[in-house]
Amino acid sequence: MAAVLSQHIDYRKLILEDRIHGSLYTSPAIFDDEMQRIYYQGWVYVGHESEVPEAGDFVVKQIGLQSVVLTRSEEGVHVLYNKCSHRGNSVCVTEKGHVKQLQCAYHGWSFNMKGELAGVPFPNGYKDDFDYGQSGMATVARQESYQGFVFASLVDQGISLMEHLGHGREMIDMLVGLSPEGKLDLNAGWMKHRFTGNWKMIVENQVDGYHAAFTHGSLLRANRTFATVRDRKDTSPAHARDLGMGHSDIDHASDYLSKDKPFRWSGGVDPDRLPGYVAAMKKSYGDQEAHRRMVMGPPHAMIFPNLFLAEMAIMIVQPVSAGETLHLTTPIVLKGGAELNERSLRRGEGALGPAGFLIADDAEISEHTQRGLAASKPEWLILARGLHTEVHNADGTRTAGLMDETSQRGFWRHYRDIMGEQA
Repeated sequence: MAAVLSQHIDYRKLILEDRIHGSLYTSPAIFDDEMQRIYYQGWVYVGHESEVPEAGDFVVKQIGLQSVVLTRSEEGVHVLYNKCSHRGNSVCVTEKGHVKQLQCAYHGWSFNMKGELAGVPFPNGYKDDFDYGQSGMATVARQESYQGFVFASLVDQGISLMEHLGHGREMIDMLVGLSPEGKLDLNAGWMKHRFTGNWKMIVENQVDGYHAAFTHGSLLRANRTFATVRDRKDTSPAHARDLGMGHSDIDHASDYLSKDKPFRWSGGVDPDRLPGYVAAMKKSYGDQEAHRRMVMGPPHAMIFPNLFLAEMAIMIVQPVSAGETLHLTTPIVLKGGAELNERSLRRGEGALGPAGFLIADDAEISEHTQRGLAASKPEWLILARGLHTEVHNADGTRTAGLMDETSQRGFWRHYRDIMGEQA
C-alpha cells in the first residue's frame, strides 16, 4: 500500500468500478483530505431544528473535526463556530442549554444567539473605536434547512443544498410523512458509541443488505420484532439503490408494498393497537394516502456524508481519525404519533441502546475490519456483487438486489468524483 501513496494521491486509481484500495480506510493523509474536500467544502448534516425549539437554546455539534454550535435566536436558527473571537476558547463547553447569551468561560466575553459580540468585561481596556461588529463568533459560510434538517457548508461557493440532496430529499420526505403533523422531534436523547474503525465503514454498513444474517444473526434469531429482516431472501422485492450524489438506501418499502399490510416495518403490529395514530394519519392525508404511508414505513437511507435515516432512528456518523469514529443515535419522535413513538422507543432500546445488539454488532465488525486492513495483503477489496445485474434507471438512480453492493458503489463513485477533482 505504501507504494501507491508514496507520491500524490490519485483517487481515480484507488477506486475502480469493482474494487477499492484498502488504504482508503487506513491512511491519515487520506483522512485529512476527506476533512478538507468532503466535510469542509461540501454540505454536511449538522442537526435538527427541533433540538433548539426556543430562542436561547443551543446545542454543540461537529462538522468534521470542527466544533460548531446550533443556536436559535428570535430570527431563527444559526450555525456558529464554537470559538471565542478573543483568545480562541470554546464558548460552549456543555453539550446543550438555554441561555440569554453565550459566554466564554475564559475572559467572560458574551455573544448573542446570532454570535454577535454583546459585551466584554472591563471595556475601558479597549480603545473607543473598538469594533464590536467585527468581533463576534464566526458563522458558517452557508446554512440551509430541509424539513427541519439543518445542513452547513464551510465555503461560500458550490452547489446548492437542493442539488446536493437530490433524490435524498425523497427519503427525508418519506420519513417526515409518517408524522400526522409533518414534523419530527429529535429530543429523546442521544446514544453515543465510539469504535476503532474508519468512518466510511459505518456509512457503507448501514446500507449493506448482505451482512445482516451473519453479523446480526443472534439478534434476528432471538427477537421476533426483527422477523421481517430475518426472513428476507436474496429474491426479496426489497433492493439496494444508488440514489446519486453519494446517497443510497435499502428499499424495504418495495417488499412492504407487495404485502400491503400496515406496520410490517414495526414488527407487524396490528393497526387496531394504534387507533389514535391511524386516525390522525387518515385525518391529515386521507384514507388511501395514509394507508400507503403506513404500509411503506420509514426509509433506510444514507445521506452523504454523515446522516443515516435509520428507519425510526437518526444516526450521525462523526469521524475522529482514520481509525476511529463516533456515531450518535436518537429515536425519532413523530409529532402527533404518541402511540407509535412509544413502540419505536422500546424497539430502539433493543437494537440501538447500550444493552442493544444492532449497533454493538456493527461497531465490533468494523473494529475487526480495521484490524484486518492493517495486513498488507491483499491490497484491493472486492466490491463487485451485483455489478453485472445492476439496472440504470431513467431518473439517474441504480438498483440491484437486496444483497448486492450497488449502494456501496454509489458512495464510492461520488467519493471519487469529489476527491479526484484536484487529482
